[in-house]
Amino acid sequence: MKLTFIVLAILCLTAQHIFGKVADEIYLKKQKNVYQLFWHVDQPTVYFPELAPIAHDFDITKHIDEYDDKNAVNEFINMKNDMLPRGYMFTVMDPDVRHQTVVLFRVLYSAKTFDLFYKTAVWARFNVNEYMFVYTLSTAVIQRQDTRYIKIPPMYEVLPHFFFDNEVIQKAYSIAMGDNSSATVVVTGNTIVHRIPANYSGWFVQRHNIPENKLSYFTEDVGLNAFYFLINHEFPFFMTGNETSFAQARGDYYFFVHRQLLARYYLERLSHNMGEINYVSLNNPIEIGFYPTMHFRNGFSFPHRETGSHLTTTDEDSLQTIKDLHTRISTAIDVGYVLDKNGERVNIYTKKGLNILGNIVQGNADSVNTQLYGHLDRLLRRTLGYGSHSKVKYQFVPSALEIYCTSMRDPMFFSLYKNILSYYHSYKENLPKYTREELNFPGVKIESVKVTNLSTYFDDFDSLLSNGVSIRNQEEANKMLIIARQKRLNHEAFSYHITVNSDTKTKATVHVFLGPKYDEFGYEVDLQRHYMNFVLLDKWHVDLQAGSHTINRDSRDFSFAVPDEASSHVYYERITSALENRGSFEYSVHPYGFPMRLQLPKGKKGGMPYQLFVMLSPFDEVNAYKWNSPVRGTFIVDNHPMGFPLDRPIDPLHFFVPNMHFKDVTVYHEHLETPST
Repeated sequence: MKLTFIVLAILCLTAQHIFGKVADEIYLKKQKNVYQLFWHVDQPTVYFPELAPIAHDFDITKHIDEYDDKNAVNEFINMKNDMLPRGYMFTVMDPDVRHQTVVLFRVLYSAKTFDLFYKTAVWARFNVNEYMFVYTLSTAVIQRQDTRYIKIPPMYEVLPHFFFDNEVIQKAYSIAMGDNSSATVVVTGNTIVHRIPANYSGWFVQRHNIPENKLSYFTEDVGLNAFYFLINHEFPFFMTGNETSFAQARGDYYFFVHRQLLARYYLERLSHNMGEINYVSLNNPIEIGFYPTMHFRNGFSFPHRETGSHLTTTDEDSLQTIKDLHTRISTAIDVGYVLDKNGERVNIYTKKGLNILGNIVQGNADSVNTQLYGHLDRLLRRTLGYGSHSKVKYQFVPSALEIYCTSMRDPMFFSLYKNILSYYHSYKENLPKYTREELNFPGVKIESVKVTNLSTYFDDFDSLLSNGVSIRNQEEANKMLIIARQKRLNHEAFSYHITVNSDTKTKATVHVFLGPKYDEFGYEVDLQRHYMNFVLLDKWHVDLQAGSHTINRDSRDFSFAVPDEASSHVYYERITSALENRGSFEYSVHPYGFPMRLQLPKGKKGGMPYQLFVMLSPFDEVNAYKWNSPVRGTFIVDNHPMGFPLDRPIDPLHFFVPNMHFKDVTVYHEHLETPST
């Protein structure tokens, strides 16, 4: 299998990550304990049964003073017997379930010691809804200081039902029952490996009125969807910014992440001669259908949405609320202020204004007034996903949009966020365009940019499915691995070489974007109309020397680069080997990130033109600061807005300066065949 080390730098930050830190015994024990908690969560008494006595003996009422959030513990004690039952479907979009989830998270998060956190989590593994448990445990591990750099297993191996279609899961069931006819069987030592060929949703019953099916290999990529799960747990909507690590920009980050995802999706669409992402209209039939061909662990099918569907009369209240929230937010952007919960005006055209706007659009815990501005993001997901919701408690079937690790599978995700990003663009359009003085770097000129060959291909990727089937006992399960092998987009490593001439020795920030060269009709794009379709590939700081010199950058050095994760059974074996003194274990302080494989769009066999935009700007050391991200490690945050200088509309008379350079590039796809979709 080819390996590349390439990443989409989705933040406007510069990484200072260190790989290969040798784990001590404390780290190893924590990592082993955490990994065990995620395996076969629906059969806790069967897999790792040695945890059962811990769960049985643990009495939270005897430890109330050992939690920082005693109110959450007391509330949890009062409601624990009336929570979402095990075996039921889960989504934080449901108000009752959301409240229970937040309370459980507060309990786990506020345990004063790792030992208490672990025992609480073991009890929860046996007693609370499995999906709620995975959600809260994942968030707690990411957010707690004493689990910093502890990895959770790949979510596509913890909950394979959310990443693979019915055909694959059904074959896994058959194998677990002894039928090997649909898999390739390989014996490795004492382990029998069953490998199932996996495709993408709906490949067998193709619907030609949904052109987005051509992109299923991208929207259903297990690494991409696992990444989206993680970034929603990096800044959980129910935690305040002060509780996380980036209070001053979480709303800005919310906008920027989704803007990057939409731009990356647009570049992929161009590889298939598809154009702009459509907005979604609540007053007209929904243009994009979705047929996920997936089911939950309990057997219920994921809801589908017919092409041309109308929102039903049962959605009237939600539709009116969405329209009301749209009016309030749009008015705030136009008049320049929002109203806080005390009715006081808060100016949004300040340095912190975009963050304030992002918080109210997401409806997170930092919104200045959730009563007035609501929870637009969650309401749109619930309404447009076509999930089934009743007035009977816990009787619901959530849609793909209502679960973070399945959201991007639905093409509606991109239209939904195009609507949401209209607030971002309206806000930015009300700001003055960048002047030549703001963009120029006196004394610095980019003389040329050279890029090596850009080549993509599909290669095989294996994911563990064993957690998705029932087992009789752990010993038998350990002797049988069920693997899904799927074709996934990848590309060769590449590099670029920036020749710079500087009058003096100085420090600079390098910004590198990839954007469209032509639209779907073959017309050259106008930067004024397409600046939002450029993806930030890389951003880092350099020391410029006086005179002419070349900056060399390899894709394996891109900021926030992460390779594909090791399969959970392989990772666990490395941990146990190190604990048994059979070798050392190295871990990364940059544990997560965007999949390296998806840095480049697919392109075409004969080549697909794009353009690289490179800019050097002065590095402001006075206003730079460190951000300790629980997901991405430690970064230096500079004083530029996220996405600078393509975060605002372009003034063509003043935009182009000597410290910028546009370079035409071509992405070649090595093979004609694309996975059937």
